[in-house]
Amino acid sequence: MNEPDSKMMGAHVKREQQITDAQVAEYLHRHLEYFEGQPDLLAELELPQQNGKAVSLTERQVSLLREKNDSIRSKLNEFVESAQRNSEIFDKCRRLILDLIDAENPDQFFTALENSFKEDFKCHAYSLIIFSDTPHQINHFTTSVSEMAAKDYIGALIRAKQPTLGVLRPSEQGFLFRHQGDKVKSAAVLSVRKNRQIALLAIGSEDANYFKPAMGTEFIEFIADTLAKLLPKHIYLKHQ
Repeated sequence: MNEPDSKMMGAHVKREQQITDAQVAEYLHRHLEYFEGQPDLLAELELPQQNGKAVSLTERQVSLLREKNDSIRSKLNEFVESAQRNSEIFDKCRRLILDLIDAENPDQFFTALENSFKEDFKCHAYSLIIFSDTPHQINHFTTSVSEMAAKDYIGALIRAKQPTLGVLRPSEQGFLFRHQGDKVKSAAVLSVRKNRQIALLAIGSEDANYFKPAMGTEFIEFIADTLAKLLPKHIYLKHQ
């Protein structure tokens, strides 16, 4: 090989060495039809796997599509399960609200509230704290207390603008659920407001994952809004 040929070969090799993986990927991305004119090359391509075996490009593409389909199917199942859970929760909320509307006296009202939390929502503890200047026990889960006295134990919950979901402080849990507090692992606490805060509703579960900070609050806020409309009337009747 003469000297000019040697220099040309060296330059050619140098140019090949300068081609990066990114350039090859970019070229193939811009020329997706490249392998249509190279069927023999396509058939020879093999890709290594973690188990040490090599598979053809076609087999690898099939495997990737299968993995993608499995991922899509899994996400779809999650959406379906979430929709079913939301539908079930909506049905429970609807039954509760209709029972509260139908209640003709305070006993029926508070019984409907308790039965829904206990039977429908499968909650293990519940508490309705009504703020009043005349503290007294309305029933075993509904208490009327002064807001000033309650702030010493649940001040942060009273001030919260959004429902509190998850694990409560021991002092908060003890004040809200009393003798049932030890078995509560997660809770939902929400304000009942009508022009001002008139009550605090707390629902507890033995399941640590039943109420989580990331979960939606639309349904329990709907219950709180309903209580805000109906509760004052029954509090008044209870005092008669």
